[in-house]
Amino acid sequence: MTTNKPLIESEASAVTPAAGEVTPTTRPLRIAVETLIENKAALAGVIVIVAMLGFSFIGPLFYHTNQITTNLPASLHAPDGAHPLGTDNEGYDVLGRLMIAGQSSLEVGLAAAAVATIIGVFYGAVSGFGGGIVDGIMMRLVDGLLAIPTIFLLVFLFTVYQASTLLLVLVIGLVAWLVPARLVRAETLSLRTREYVQAVRVIGGTNRRMIIRHIIPNAVGTIMVNATFQVADAILALASLGFLGLGVQPPATNWGAMLSTGINYVYAGDWWLIYPAGIAILLTVMAFNAVGDGLRDVFEVRLQRR
Repeated sequence: MTTNKPLIESEASAVTPAAGEVTPTTRPLRIAVETLIENKAALAGVIVIVAMLGFSFIGPLFYHTNQITTNLPASLHAPDGAHPLGTDNEGYDVLGRLMIAGQSSLEVGLAAAAVATIIGVFYGAVSGFGGGIVDGIMMRLVDGLLAIPTIFLLVFLFTVYQASTLLLVLVIGLVAWLVPARLVRAETLSLRTREYVQAVRVIGGTNRRMIIRHIIPNAVGTIMVNATFQVADAILALASLGFLGLGVQPPATNWGAMLSTGINYVYAGDWWLIYPAGIAILLTVMAFNAVGDGLRDVFEVRLQRR
């Protein structure tokens, strides 16, 4: 009696991927990871971001310093064994202060970028998909708001309202959504004419379904790239406000406020009040921008290996 076992096994092996084999499902992810790794600047940016997150949120668990009450007798001490980065004008340990400031800067930067991206994505998608007079009115509003200098608007708002972390997130996010709105609107104008969108329209799909299920997912490349730049811009905006003395109130702080304090002692030679905060801002902003450039390569089809 003839058995079909070898035939069955050969058919199973033909349809079952071998270990380590790239399947249609895993291939795009693998290409994305490889493309990101090949971009040395983006890889360095990821490492710096992870290091900053660990430094700011995990560091205080191991490096305990007083960041609540001032200690004027210990103020303006140069770096030594007890204080690796010295102390500031109020006696705070600068290294511990840098960690606490990093928490505020990263929290506000990430949260404000999320707020700006969410508002901008939906506003831009609705504007581009609606077209015609709807698009015209919505984009003229964006153009009008873009004409207002951002820093002027932020300074005005924080001279009227007392700054808090939540208010910083909302205000910076509500100012920054204009750029992603324009970018997503441009993507939507192209995507709404695609065959799959027209097919959904023919079978009776609603505008809401077409925007949420088809337009926004296919614009994810533009959205993700812009989101990383939004984080960098939000950190810079917070640093600018802190430098002007309009950030969170003491004893809370951010890197911009630390830099503002250090500038007052620039001629006294107290370098440890200036360079640590300045370097932290520079490295973090450059890291997010580098990751954004790397993500642009990942989502750009013509740069991906096939």
